[in-house]
Amino acid sequence: MSRYGALSKRLAAGEVLLLDGAVGTQLQEMGAPMDNAAWAAAALQTHPFTLRRMHELYVAAGCDVITTNTYSSARHNLEPLGLGDSTAELNLRAVMLAQDARDRMAKDREVHIGGAISNFGLLVGGEGRGALHRHARSRQAITADQARANLREQAEILAEAGVDFLMVESTGSMEHRMWIHEACKATGLPVWVGFRCRRDGDDPTIRIGHSSETRFADGLAATVSAGADAICIFHSLIDVTTPAIAEAMALYGGPVGAYPEADRTDYTMTFKNHAEQNKVSPQEYARIAAAWAQSGAQIIGGCCGIGLPYIEPLRAALPRHAGSRRPAAG
Repeated sequence: MSRYGALSKRLAAGEVLLLDGAVGTQLQEMGAPMDNAAWAAAALQTHPFTLRRMHELYVAAGCDVITTNTYSSARHNLEPLGLGDSTAELNLRAVMLAQDARDRMAKDREVHIGGAISNFGLLVGGEGRGALHRHARSRQAITADQARANLREQAEILAEAGVDFLMVESTGSMEHRMWIHEACKATGLPVWVGFRCRRDGDDPTIRIGHSSETRFADGLAATVSAGADAICIFHSLIDVTTPAIAEAMALYGGPVGAYPEADRTDYTMTFKNHAEQNKVSPQEYARIAAAWAQSGAQIIGGCCGIGLPYIEPLRAALPRHAGSRRPAAG
């Protein structure tokens, strides 16, 4: 049985899987520098062994799934650092470091590896196929076709390197999400799709991305039509994650998960004591996340700010199996 076959079997049996926590902010905590253009991808060149150690610590804390440090390592993010020609090498390195950590620390249990791909660094200058996209630092315009080619390149590298599945992680519009989704699906690997969800003011409508007007329900419908092996609410505030999980489970019959952020804004600064600055404690987050699992969520971890101090309490708090959920609509 393939590694993902084993993972799929566990999900089908109703198990709750512990995903790892933050990658970028956890690497910051461990001394790796961040970069405005390439975010945590810079650590692939400068701090590979710190990165491996981070993965090892997440596995030791009980994670069932760890995530490659490739959220921001597409070619258009590496080029401003002068590393465009190292795109393949650095993405391969990210996968091999995660594999090495898993093999060293999980000799007696299954730990799975998800390859992360995102729209990080693409700033939309307009909608449609001919839109120009500008890199956050270089301001060098690239076409939509070039952006899509970069995403396909990254997806192929991660798949060939041996990740168990791919993670679509878009904080932007459905246009970007579908570009990433298409690139991932083309590899033939299973795909988990992440949505950054938000609410604006007193409006109860859940929307996607930082500024898109697309309702989460509509974006989810389009994604499900394109094919998804799991739906996750990621990089979202905790108080939005709770209703977004409920909406996802009402509309989608497959596995649903969540890995929210801790409402931080200092993501490219060097700082310490994340847990003391966060608005939610590890114990409080564990209580909230356990309630998600009891309502039927099966994949739970953390994003920016929710790092290693949160994972051990989370492991202890999560039930082994998810609670029953309402049938998906339709």
